Amino acid sequence: MKNAPEGWKILSSRQVYNHRYLSVYEDEMDLAGKRKKTYIRGRRLDYSTIVPFSDDGKSILTIKSYRHLVDSYQVEVPSGYIEKGEAPLAAARRELEEETGYIAKSMVKVGSYTLDYSMFEQTGNVFAAYGLENTGTKKLGSMEEISQVRFVRLQKVKKMLLEGRILNAASIVALYRAIHYHETGPGK
Repeated sequence: MKNAPEGWKILSSRQVYNHRYLSVYEDEMDLAGKRKKTYIRGRRLDYSTIVPFSDDGKSILTIKSYRHLVDSYQVEVPSGYIEKGEAPLAAARRELEEETGYIAKSMVKVGSYTLDYSMFEQTGNVFAAYGLENTGTKKLGSMEEISQVRFVRLQKVKKMLLEGRILNAASIVALYRAIHYHETGPGK
């Protein structure tokens, strides 16, 4: 812990749960001799989220995906876990085709972030995709149910974001980052 407050130490760390998608740890900490604390943290797989733009740049390819936890279909952009040994860009290319049946001639990484660094170690990678081609081949996983793949006008997507009609945090962050990149260009 090179950046922790002076005197903070991890006395021990143990894994209390392990699954392919989630590992949970308990860290016993000494907070500079003032008190001891059990800190619970989780490690989830990193993921890539893709914002695919139409050739004219005026629409975004969206999906409507069933989400078990909220028992509803939600408007999102393609996203998925990075497999062991896979690069974020390779995962983005794979997930775009698996969930939409489209491939992209080019993808640009427009950022990365963490959803909750107070409890979880996990990085989301954001890509803007251009030059889309429909292969017609989706390869959905066993827990994926996508009822709709369609282009939505960029202005409508912005309105949906502002009205809270897109609820998935990974999609929200990716859309804001990719739209900013798309409208202002790299480095602006």
